[in-house]
This record gives sequence, structure tokens and C-alpha cells, in this order.
Amino acid sequence: MRTLQSLLEHVAAGETCILATVVGVEGSAPRKDAARMVVTAKGERFGTVGGGQIEDETLSEALAMLAGHELTRLIRRPVRCGGEMTVHLERFSPDRRLLVVGGGHVGSAVARVGQGAGFHVTVITPDGDPARLPAGVETRAGNLPAVLGGIEGSSRTHVVVATGDMEADVGWAVAALAGQFTSVGVVGSGGKAVAVRHQAAASGIVPERIHALRCPVGLDLGAVTPEEIAVAIVAELVLLERRGEVPEGWRRASRG
Repeated sequence: MRTLQSLLEHVAAGETCILATVVGVEGSAPRKDAARMVVTAKGERFGTVGGGQIEDETLSEALAMLAGHELTRLIRRPVRCGGEMTVHLERFSPDRRLLVVGGGHVGSAVARVGQGAGFHVTVITPDGDPARLPAGVETRAGNLPAVLGGIEGSSRTHVVVATGDMEADVGWAVAALAGQFTSVGVVGSGGKAVAVRHQAAASGIVPERIHALRCPVGLDLGAVTPEEIAVAIVAELVLLERRGEVPEGWRRASRG
């Protein structure tokens, strides 16, 4: 029970963890079924799957999973006692978060689709008006990009800027790039991307961070309506969450 409690506490604190559970034992082995061990992103361990070689191998596999984006893994190894153990490893991550700047047709559609995909969604609008948004979507009032500094859990949050105003989009995007947000995407054209990158460079943002900007944001699905655009954007976020990158050929083409 303490092992599972440690898992819940660390995930709630924003850490990704691996839960290793013994799911099969044949012959003589140091632990029985259901023995558990938690490995945190910092390499801390709670609980045990038996010690010795099986625990060392489980730790190594867990750290490899934490370095990538794999969700589950199954290992089966002989143990020195003469038996064999099977250990199931599962990834547990903090809530996926999506911050949408702009509550217009596209922004509202992104919020709806994002919530349906399992993201904890927050929408920033000038007046914080929750109209057109489903229950459960958090809303905040904000006219200036400085409000981004008060967003909790920014390192676990994807930002999509969709105000519909060129100057406002540039300002919000640059402020998001200057923060610790997981990713920053902007609804718009290649011309807007150039403006954002130019302003970001002038603000002293490092090139690696600027290069990570996604504008136009979303996969190349041929989307036209706000709902279709929202699907393309959220699909791209799912790819980022699951695989850590989006193949270049899958991105929406710039329209200048």
C-alpha cells in the first residue's frame, strides 16, 4: 500500500513514474505475485520486486522507459533461486494539460476536442467568458501575456495560441516560448511564424526554443472548419505526448 501511495504522491507532484509489478512467478523466486516497485523520474525507488538481479534489470528497464515515451513493457527473466519471474512495467504521468489562448470559434473547438482527448483544459479570454465551452473547462480572464507567469504546472502544459489577431498572437506566443511550457503552437500562417521567431530572437529566447515553435499548429489533415482544425491540433499534441516528436511530413503546410 505504501508503494502505491508513493506513486500517487509523486505523480500528483508532477513526476512521471514507472510502476513495476510482479505478474508471474514460476518455481522458486524471491517474491510472489503482486510485489511492486515504483521508480521515479529522479531514479528514486519505493518497494521491491525481489532484489538482486531481477531488481537491477527492472530498474534499468524502468529508467529506459522514463527516457522515452513507451507506456508499458513486459520483462521475463530467470532468477538465481532457480525459478522465473515476469514483471509488468507501466508508465504513470501527471495530467496532460492544454492551455488555449483565445475563446473564439477555433479556440473553443480546440478546448472541446482537447478535453475529449483527456487533457485538463484552460482557456484564457479577455473577459473569462465560459460561453461555448463545455463543463469542466477552466477559464481565466487575461488581456496581457504576463498572465502566463501565473499558470501552475507550466512544464506539463501545451500552449495553443488562437486569438485571431496577428499582433496579439505574436505577443502571447513569444511570452509562452519564454516560459517553461511543454510546447507552443500558434494557429496561423508561415508569415506569422516568421514574426513570432523574429520577436522571440529579439527578446533573447534561445534558438532551440524558437525552433520548437509550431506554426501553423496541427497535423496536415486538410482541415478547414474550426472543428477539423481542432482535431488536427489535438492529434498533433497526442503525437507529442506519445512519441515526443511529430514527423516533419505530417505537419500542416505553411500558406505564407
